[in-house]
Amino acid sequence: MKNTTPISTQNSLFKLLLEATEIDAIQCRYVAFRLTENSVKTIIIIERIDKLKYTLKTDNGNYLVEATDLPLPISRVVSL
Repeated sequence: MKNTTPISTQNSLFKLLLEATEIDAIQCRYVAFRLTENSVKTIIIIERIDKLKYTLKTDNGNYLVEATDLPLPISRVVSL
């Protein structure tokens, strides 16, 4: 069995969420981080309940994920 570090597990979860859902990259990164904190290593099934609302069946239980469709509060970044 492949030995994965929490970072590589988090990256794997992030990539899967980004590809399989309509959730933006920033929120997918946060969800992957939270799942890793809860010792999730694998997402088995992603079921869409509603727009930006999913249930995840994982190797460490089931999770409800609700994302928002809001624009980012940062409108620009300028070097000073």
